Amino acid sequence: MPKPRTARRAAIVAGVTAVALAVVGGVWLATGDRFEVQDSTASPAPSPTASPSPTPTPTPSPSAPPSIDRTDAGIGAQQPPAQDVPVEVRVEDVGLDLPIIPVGVRADGQMDVPLYVSEVGWYEYGPAPGATEGSAVLSAHVDSELGAAPMAALFDVQPGALVEVTTASGAVLQFRVEQVEQLGKAQLPLDELFARDGPPVLRLVTCAGEFDPVAGAYEDNLIVTATPVGA
Repeated sequence: MPKPRTARRAAIVAGVTAVALAVVGGVWLATGDRFEVQDSTASPAPSPTASPSPTPTPTPSPSAPPSIDRTDAGIGAQQPPAQDVPVEVRVEDVGLDLPIIPVGVRADGQMDVPLYVSEVGWYEYGPAPGATEGSAVLSAHVDSELGAAPMAALFDVQPGALVEVTTASGAVLQFRVEQVEQLGKAQLPLDELFARDGPPVLRLVTCAGEFDPVAGAYEDNLIVTATPVGA
């Protein structure tokens, strides 16, 4: 976890991605730059207005209580649904162009985050960009001990900017930025951010706000929400 520095693009450009992730059956709890998975006994996710297509295999189902540090030993063995995986994201307006790697859940029960600031992680147990419904989530480190990372360019993104995602099949998907917001972690609308159903959206997430040395994390998250062009 990087320590606070005075030299950065802005006061809010610091840290690594730390966001609570809502998934079917529960919540991923962000702790620093790692995502602890809580074993699930929570109530099921809200029923969609139109039933989503069934996934071929079950996905991790952590529960909400943040104070319980338990791991479902079966999570690591589960497989994500087959999708046309994203491999690159570009936001030409701000010079952002990064490779994407799938991230899931490690054997120790924590969600993977790309090691390198030059990579973006796609949460492979959720919808992929281009899915017919739900929220596809991309996230990455915003800086390192060497300074601001490429993901810091998100702070310059304006509504209307074009986001392009290339998939493994060679398809180039286009999204238009609808909203850029900075929220405290306690304010995050989890069900909306990581929805499995509803209108298809793309969300790019990174850290923002002041560094809390006691928590070892940053107070806010920057969330860029984009919708498919032509949708």
